[in-house]
Amino acid sequence: MIIDNKDAYDRIRGKLALTTIFFSGLIALAVLYDFMPKYLIPMSQLSYALTFAGFFIVYLIFRANLRYHFIIYNDEGEKIILRNYPLSSFKSRYISIEIPFNALYKIEIQKKFFNFREELIIYQTVKEGVAKYKPIPLTALTKKEKEQLLQSLNKFARVKMQ
Repeated sequence: MIIDNKDAYDRIRGKLALTTIFFSGLIALAVLYDFMPKYLIPMSQLSYALTFAGFFIVYLIFRANLRYHFIIYNDEGEKIILRNYPLSSFKSRYISIEIPFNALYKIEIQKKFFNFREELIIYQTVKEGVAKYKPIPLTALTKKEKEQLLQSLNKFARVKMQ
């Protein structure tokens, strides 16, 4: 099975673009027109603009903590290959995991950041015991892709995930 979520980039960037346009529009309306203080809460135009800017900054912080990653998974060769790298251009660390089919010990899912981010942890048997890989965020995968990935990995794991 091959899973490649490079198309998620367009979907995620599109959401960011729409949100940016939405909040920019709200800030522009708050600064240029005075109908918000007249018909809504009586605050200054600057207060409205700063409030909308604050909401936008909170959204950007929330989005950054989701840690979207490209994930490429392939189990059709001689071993399991799982590659991932972050969508953000600030941390472009590329991680590649290659595990022989008989060396996958178990997989585990941890929920982080108020259960908004799921992270995949892979364990592999090595000569010294069991090695644990760094967590891989699965937030950029669709629900179907996530299920397929977990089922495929669970199929090869010695200790099955519940």
